[in-house]
Amino acid sequence: MESFEIQLLEDRFLIEPQDNGLYRIMDGENKIGTIFAEADGDQVKWNTQDELEDGFVQQIGELITEHNM
Repeated sequence: MESFEIQLLEDRFLIEPQDNGLYRIMDGENKIGTIFAEADGDQVKWNTQDELEDGFVQQIGELITEHNM
């Protein structure tokens, strides 16, 4: 899977998809965290085990979903 960039407001992030369904979020050379999608009924909820704000995780996850469509 190839890496791709997304833009959230003024910030651009590099997304590195992993083979195990995780997405590594990079800001330049710095890893911000890793997120993953989970089914929540008929919806998808994005989660992380890192110390990231829930709203940020959801927004990045939605942008990843849009990119993958």
